[in-house]
Amino acid sequence: MELTTLRYFVTVAKELHFHRAAAKLNMTQAPLSSAIRKLEDELEVKLFERTSRSVKLTDAGKFFLEEAEAVLRRAELARKRLENLRSGGTGRLAIGYNELALNTFLPKLLARCRNRQPKLQLELRELETAEQIRGLQEELLDIGFMRPFGFDLSGLQSQLLIREKYLLIMQNSHPLAEKSEITVEQLSGRSVILFARDVNPAIYDRITEILTRENLPAPHFRQDARNKSSMLAMVNAGFGAALLPESICRGPLPGLTARPLDAPLPSVEVMAVWKPERFSGTLKNFIALLPKMEADDR
Repeated sequence: MELTTLRYFVTVAKELHFHRAAAKLNMTQAPLSSAIRKLEDELEVKLFERTSRSVKLTDAGKFFLEEAEAVLRRAELARKRLENLRSGGTGRLAIGYNELALNTFLPKLLARCRNRQPKLQLELRELETAEQIRGLQEELLDIGFMRPFGFDLSGLQSQLLIREKYLLIMQNSHPLAEKSEITVEQLSGRSVILFARDVNPAIYDRITEILTRENLPAPHFRQDARNKSSMLAMVNAGFGAALLPESICRGPLPGLTARPLDAPLPSVEVMAVWKPERFSGTLKNFIALLPKMEADDR
């Protein structure tokens, strides 16, 4: 099985039309159809349902499409790395990150890296934790900056970069804004803005469990927002108090108040995570910058 054949298959699977796929591949339809038939013979499975009017993927074809695309992505990644070596570059790093990393240490880290390794190619992708872990496992990422609470990091290495507390952010006019510290009981029946649960179900469930007391009305948990900027916008609009990392409060928050919450909430932690098998010299040099960055920002 050759990469060219896989490209043929993926193109037909996307177009679901042999003539359009052939045109896209700059070839005629006959050799394309022949290549797909040979692929099906090699795999001993039917990949397409063909009629005179339509082309559809079989269940086996849908499964094979995912695998073929993964193989082609890996092949393209290898090609880019070889191209970089030929051009005299010093390497490439694919970096996953979350919003908290972007709003704290990441800009300084990237600036330091560019100053010390100006030829290093950095590919940056903002991804949720689950997507970063999948990217590391599939070797589409070299390193990720994430909140791994509740996720399995088996087979991966990690280094803690940030540990913060949560604070409640509310309008100055909020009934609890005059309190120096807020208790869980005082949140009973009030609107509390959290991140969308699917961003990190384990953290969301742990927080809601801690903030819910027996024999008291539970807070009204809102999970409309997917990022901290949206949560702050909801606070400004009067939807309630938001639970946010303390680093959010280091900048000006006009019209808003931040208060600590007397509750054993999980820490806000960001870790650098990577796959040991990918520990190249380039990645080693990049990771070596992390302790300096952490010390600078304390």
